[in-house]
Amino acid sequence: MKPRTKMLILIISTVTVVSAIFVIIWVALKTRHEAVQVPSSKSIFIDPSIGADESKIYREAIKDVLGTKDYVVVESGTSDADIVVSSASSAGFQALTTHIVGVPTVLTGPQMVEPTQEPASYIRLPADLNDELPNIKEKLQQTLKAPILWSLTVAGDIIIGRTVYQQESRLGDYTSSFVKVKDLLSSADYTIANAEWTAADGIAYPLQGMNFASPTKSLDGLTYAGIDAVSLANNHSMNGGGVAFEQMLTSLTNRGIGYFGAGKDYAQAHAPYIADIKGTKVAFLGYTAIPGNFEAGPNSTGNAFIKIAPWYPFNEASIAQMEADIKTAKIKAEVVIPFFHWSEEYVHVPNEQMRQVAHRAVEAGATMVVASHPHWVQGIEWYKDTLIAYSLGNFVFDQEQSLKTKQGVVLSTEFAGNRLTKASFTPIQIEDYYQPHILDGAAGQEVLNNIYAHSYWKN
Repeated sequence: MKPRTKMLILIISTVTVVSAIFVIIWVALKTRHEAVQVPSSKSIFIDPSIGADESKIYREAIKDVLGTKDYVVVESGTSDADIVVSSASSAGFQALTTHIVGVPTVLTGPQMVEPTQEPASYIRLPADLNDELPNIKEKLQQTLKAPILWSLTVAGDIIIGRTVYQQESRLGDYTSSFVKVKDLLSSADYTIANAEWTAADGIAYPLQGMNFASPTKSLDGLTYAGIDAVSLANNHSMNGGGVAFEQMLTSLTNRGIGYFGAGKDYAQAHAPYIADIKGTKVAFLGYTAIPGNFEAGPNSTGNAFIKIAPWYPFNEASIAQMEADIKTAKIKAEVVIPFFHWSEEYVHVPNEQMRQVAHRAVEAGATMVVASHPHWVQGIEWYKDTLIAYSLGNFVFDQEQSLKTKQGVVLSTEFAGNRLTKASFTPIQIEDYYQPHILDGAAGQEVLNNIYAHSYWKN
């Protein structure tokens, strides 16, 4: 082999060896650098059950407080991760965020439900970072969207007929029944009640008997009092007949007052009336279990019925339809509230079929259940974190045959988004056959005691 060839081979071999050594050193250094940049002791794991949108908010808040360059998010390995965020508490975890929940309180005074805080997520930090927890919480409060607070008030049975109509027409003032309770009703973001008379022109307005009717102008009282929507599912809203009832539906719509539990056909009677209350969609449904009004048909005006004791044999098909209505409403709205008209009259205790229907309404998706008809207040129930008020009693009525028929309650509630956070009952008493006022002191407490004594508080 020529010397020149030997020299060339030596040069090539030397270059190859040096290159290989360089590559080995470069790979080693790169690997070491990456290991330094991503230590397992500085990783963050966020429980997938928290959800992608909130996980991103948690991750950015934590990294913003602790510094972004030294912390990375890992997809698994909770035991190895330095920081862990979870939806469930465990050893070494601390509450990170909370949400408002409604919980039962003691049965004294008008207050029934008060807002409390319950942990919604938890975090485990290294001991040397525990002092940073308040800063992380503060950052999350600035970032997480808090639910919008809104209020709903519910009143019981209203008739602007018979003696109530006589009193109002004598005064020439169809708002006079509501003068002393206007502020109680109108102070809420939204107010509903049970409208139990026919408001129409050109029909008879009896001052005796069991037919409740008055001119269209009698709806002035609802507008004045700030009532936004009414249940028409009862046994008296069609007392003026089908044509007059349809005139009432039109009059309510023209005044901007919603209605539910009735319509020009079966589909409309069972459809929810949906209101947007400060950004929360709330669906109202109405059902009567009392004979008197017509039941809506495929092509005929009437009410939505459920058929239960004491006026009907228990009818499973009607209850199943109610459940289907609630489930459909739940797709369209965040909050669903059925308003029932039921019960034997002049009793404080709801019957077992009423309780069964109320429970099934809750299980179908109802956020709260309210009701009326027996002319007395009835007990309440806290069932699966849902408030059931079995009867609010009379509100604007002319039954002065006893103290209990003159009395009722107004339910005032507060919600955070789709969650009930607070509820209270304000006792009222009706005077002069037409005008309710707020009932304070021992007399008001006695009305509340009648509710408490007959309640199924926690089940």
